[in-house]
Amino acid sequence: MISRQRGSALLMSLVILLVLSLLATSSMQNSVMQERMSNSAREGVIALEAAEAALRGIEKDLDGLTSLAGFGANTAGWFDTGEAPPALSASTWGTGKIAEAPEVDGLTPEYFIEYRGPVKLKQDQSGGADGRTVRNLNFEGSGGLGGSGGVAGPGQADVMGSAESMRIVVMAKGPSDESRKVIESFYFISAKNVGTED
Repeated sequence: MISRQRGSALLMSLVILLVLSLLATSSMQNSVMQERMSNSAREGVIALEAAEAALRGIEKDLDGLTSLAGFGANTAGWFDTGEAPPALSASTWGTGKIAEAPEVDGLTPEYFIEYRGPVKLKQDQSGGADGRTVRNLNFEGSGGLGGSGGVAGPGQADVMGSAESMRIVVMAKGPSDESRKVIESFYFISAKNVGTED
């Protein structure tokens, strides 16, 4: 009887080894998938941070704008009302019509600005003791007509009676070009700065 059972121990060992190998392979595949997912999330965050940094730089540049002449004048990235390309189309980006923002951490975001037209701001009749406050569109809070007021952060509000509005769209790709983030912002410039105030 003992001589008949010699091969069964080897067979059982091989079956157990096969099951353990399948479990190890499955575990490795899960680990690889999780690593790819975390890399993709990291790429997305890096692209978003680059796009946001570029957006803040563009807004800072627009603060010094003194004329609207660049819009619609075949200036790369500066479009007049209704002439801007679709922001989410892949064919929009990487063309000569779009401008490049300064490099951010080795990435070069692209952007375009679309002039949206004049905006008249009305006094907020509900705010303040005398009802004479104006909403500042680029900041949180409201300010008095003389420029005082509740800005979120340091400094005082430059309260505007009329403004020129712009739409800024920025696209940044991740380090491996596998992901991209597109962000859109609306920005307002005092009509006094660009000489269009009534």
